[in-house]
Amino acid sequence: MIPAPAKLALDFIASFEAPRGYDTVYGNKMSRMVKPITSMTVDEAIENGPWRTKNFGSSACGRYQFMTATLKGLRDEGKVSGRALMSPTTQDELGYALLLRRGYAKFMAGKMSATDFGNQIAMEWASFPVLSAINGKRRGQSYYAGDGLNHVLVGPAPVEAMLAQMRPAAAPVAAPRAPTVAADVVPRPWWQRLLGLGPKPVSEKARPGLKGDPALWDVQAALKDRGYYNTGLLDGLDGSKTQAAVAQIRKDNGLGDGGIDAEFLAGLPKWPHARISTERATMSLPEAAQHRPELFSPPAWLMTAGTGLLGLGGATGSGLTDALSKANDVAGQVQTVFGMVSSVVGFVVEHRTFFLILAGLFLLWKGVSAILSAWIKVRQAFF
Repeated sequence: MIPAPAKLALDFIASFEAPRGYDTVYGNKMSRMVKPITSMTVDEAIENGPWRTKNFGSSACGRYQFMTATLKGLRDEGKVSGRALMSPTTQDELGYALLLRRGYAKFMAGKMSATDFGNQIAMEWASFPVLSAINGKRRGQSYYAGDGLNHVLVGPAPVEAMLAQMRPAAAPVAAPRAPTVAADVVPRPWWQRLLGLGPKPVSEKARPGLKGDPALWDVQAALKDRGYYNTGLLDGLDGSKTQAAVAQIRKDNGLGDGGIDAEFLAGLPKWPHARISTERATMSLPEAAQHRPELFSPPAWLMTAGTGLLGLGGATGSGLTDALSKANDVAGQVQTVFGMVSSVVGFVVEHRTFFLILAGLFLLWKGVSAILSAWIKVRQAFF
């Protein structure tokens, strides 16, 4: 469901971009189309794009004048299936995805100014004006002025009035520091706890990959624990993936529109894991390995190395590698030269069977742990 402020913005944008509706193509040459846009799938609209560019001058189509590259990007990001029909509902959802990409959640949370959000809209829809001087364009010009195709169809004042209606003027909300959220949302059986698998609570000091705000890194970690922040590394930066995850978890828990505010932070520790399909939640280990084979290759190498070391340890224990004992004798002879180093080497060689078996068991344990961890993550839709 698209929030009311976003619906207001989309209706306003469409009234200038495509007042004739969801089947609109560039130049309003709908009569020359083989079939209407709303009768095409997303893949068909993309495939038809070069033809529209050649015959109409632009591939823009639909109520929000999607360019072919834009549709491809939305499809490749998983926002829509290529087999989905370009129905009004699909187009509205894609338009909302573009608003989110341009900072809608930040704007609604008071963390982006109306001017900046208006400029982002102008970057997405060429008929809208920039609200301040940017990239060599004056206030009121199209961000793409001078390309021979685009020009503004509305002035800055109506856009600013629409933005004020979306979010009445308010001081930006300073988000308090996010508390560390314990990863107790997905019950773990004893064998997972024994092997240390599954989500872990965020350490106050350990924030690998941190580039931005530590508090936002903690929010990303909590979103990941709940299956919402599934792509990209935790970095503490307020990017489009974080904004989309925040918008989705708010929607799923009935909080409504907005961003990372006090109400969001209060509810985050209590919210459950994202809904997962039965098929995903019950995926077997072989199915998981086929679904994400790249996750299972490294632990497979660990298990291979571990098995090899166990075999070598057994061979030394049975006397099949007595040649190694000579190395121990040599180490003893040169002990006065190398001191402690040669003593350690000599000890390891002398007790090689124990060390080889110990190393093999360690690698096998790490391999099994990694495989089970990957399986759990696939089943919980962490990837």
